[in-house]
This record gives sequence, C-alpha cells and structure tokens, in this order.
Amino acid sequence: MKPISLLSKYAFGVFLISSVIISCKKGAEQTKNSSAGYGNISYFAKASVSAGGKTVASIKSLALSDSAATTVVVDWASASVYVEKISFVGQSDNLLDTTITIEKKLNIFNADALAGVFQLPAGSYKNVQVKMFCKKSAKSDLAFNLRGTFTNTKGGTDSVLVASSLPFEANIAVTDIVIVPADKYKITFNFDLSKVLTGITNRMLETAKSNVGKDNKRTYIIWKGGSAEEPFFNQVIANWQTVASVVVNKE
Repeated sequence: MKPISLLSKYAFGVFLISSVIISCKKGAEQTKNSSAGYGNISYFAKASVSAGGKTVASIKSLALSDSAATTVVVDWASASVYVEKISFVGQSDNLLDTTITIEKKLNIFNADALAGVFQLPAGSYKNVQVKMFCKKSAKSDLAFNLRGTFTNTKGGTDSVLVASSLPFEANIAVTDIVIVPADKYKITFNFDLSKVLTGITNRMLETAKSNVGKDNKRTYIIWKGGSAEEPFFNQVIANWQTVASVVVNKE
C-alpha cells in the first residue's frame, strides 16, 4: 500500500473540517426550525384567601350560631402543593396532547413566584382540559399541606391542618389557548383556598381528629396517608376540582 502524501492528508483534513461545519449549520437550522413552532410558557402558582367579604364579627357570629350551615372560614397561614406533572389536551387543526413534568413543591403563598418554564405547540386550541397531578415527593413533601386558624363554636380560635400524602389530580377547564410561535406567555394556576372546606361547617370541623398543643390550642386534622377512611377527606378531594383554576395571558 502506498503511503498517503502530505497533500492528500491536507485535502482529507480540509474535507473533514468542511463536513463538520456543514453538519453544525444543519443542526442549527434544525434547532431553529424545531423551536419556531412553539410558544414559550412561564407558569406561576398563587393562592387567594377571600373570606367572601365577611367581617371578623360576622364570622364569629356564624361560628357561634347553632343554625349556621355555612362553610367554615379559615385564615390560611401556609399552603403548598407538590406537582408531579401537568397535562394539556385541546383541539385545533392539530390535537394538543402534551404532558410537562414538574416534580416541584410549590409554595402557593409566594404570589407571582416563577414556578417554571416550558413550551407548547403553536395553534389556537378550544375547550382545553388541563390536569394537574399532585403526589407526595421522595423528600416527604406532601401532595398538599394547608395550615390555618378558624373561629370555633365557642368564639375562641383553633387551628386546622388539611393535608394528603396520597396522589390526586385536579381537572381544570380552559376556554381556549392561542399560542403564536416564539411569543411568550404566562400561565397562572390560582388556588382559591376559600373552597377547600366547602360544605364543612365550624361545628362539623370540630368533630374531626384533633390534638392539643403546648399552647393549649386545639388543632383539627383532615389528613390521609393510607387506606383507612378519614372523616371529611373525600369531601376535601372533591372540592379540589373547584379550588384550582388557570389563566393564560400573553406577556
């Protein structure tokens, strides 16, 4: 076999370099084209804690009334959810059917705190269905963990803990989403905590499991971590279908 000449080696080297440059250009074009059909989405999570316009005096009056059939009003002090993933399904010329992995604990009292960024395919989608899947994390963060205080039926103040280590999902209806390529959007997941205990009165809550702390204050607990039936827990899970909502805005 004849040895390769210096000129041949040089020509071969130029060929390799040219091939790499062409390949890089093609890769860049493919990346650009692949991102051109998507909109960039920033998503946020926040809580609202409206007491329905009731004053402290009226809340205490309702709590003390034997005939009060209104939902207990809780002054929520902390709230978090651990979101595993979010799915979007909607109909356009093409079907939007995508799932984004989140795997993050969201402190929903951190108003407008950025939770993450993802992309959605461009298009105008109608009757979008959003599902938020929550679960207990490997770091022992609960699927949701809510703490607050309420006025008991004697006029005093007690605490309430509402939590779950079991997975659950919240279904959220969105009228439409319009995604323009390369534009930026903001999706806000709002959690209306005034609906968490819908249908549960002060008197009913006081029949839940409870314990007394060092301050002699009683904490009522609605929590489930296993297969045993827990009072009010199923009601709380059903309420979650109205607790969460989502709003899409173009930035």
